[in-house]
Amino acid sequence: MKKIYSLLFVALTTFGYGQLSENFDAGTTLPAGWATFRGANGLGTGFDWTFVATPRNFSPPNSAFVRYEANTGGSNEDWLVSPLIDLTNYTGSSLTFYGGQQYTPDYFTTYEIRVSTVSQTNIADFTSVQSYSETDFVSLGATPLTVADLKTVSLADYDGQQIYIAFVMIQDDGDNWFLDSINVTGTLSNIDFESENTTVYPNPTNGVVTIQFNEEIESVKVIGLLGNVLKTYTNTNSIDLSDLNSGSYIVSIVSTSGNVVTKKIVKN
Repeated sequence: MKKIYSLLFVALTTFGYGQLSENFDAGTTLPAGWATFRGANGLGTGFDWTFVATPRNFSPPNSAFVRYEANTGGSNEDWLVSPLIDLTNYTGSSLTFYGGQQYTPDYFTTYEIRVSTVSQTNIADFTSVQSYSETDFVSLGATPLTVADLKTVSLADYDGQQIYIAFVMIQDDGDNWFLDSINVTGTLSNIDFESENTTVYPNPTNGVVTIQFNEEIESVKVIGLLGNVLKTYTNTNSIDLSDLNSGSYIVSIVSTSGNVVTKKIVKN
């Protein structure tokens, strides 16, 4: 990830933060917004992507998980697809995740990362950007995932676009796949921390904040200094920070013409 401490210096013109961060540890099902389905041949009806409490994680207690299946008539494809990820105004985007298989023998499973700029569920719209074999994953058995299991995939070709990322396991009586701590990060460019034409007030604030902006507002994001997007608003010049902890936050304002202004704000 980019150097997050640079967010504290308002003179900088770029900063990095995560556009997606998921460790599957909240809730009792796969997170809202994620899609799961099978390949075009429909094979593999016994087991689909789910989440599981298991030692096979990097961030306890859960990881995403899909089990192998044996079938006749073709390979099983199990798809796990992210929500829409907005890389507008981003450069140097990348995907990182921790991944592991389970069994020592090589059962010739293929693990793919695919990207679509069009649809979350239309298989034909996805392009493969990275492919792994079983030998590309280190940890086996019931051991936790470690730093050796970290994978990084460049998404620079998709800078400036909105994308879906698919994790696709392809096998017939193959291996399992565990995923944890999935992150998409990039550098947000063309930021003006001190725009004379933009004001957020009151600052510091106890709750509701008004944005005075000289353009029509399309979206507003409230971002923590660790890079996590905490709140998202559309078509409004009023945001509410009353439920956030005391501290400093970044407010990223995007106009309908695509201009971006970012302000630092302090919550009392």
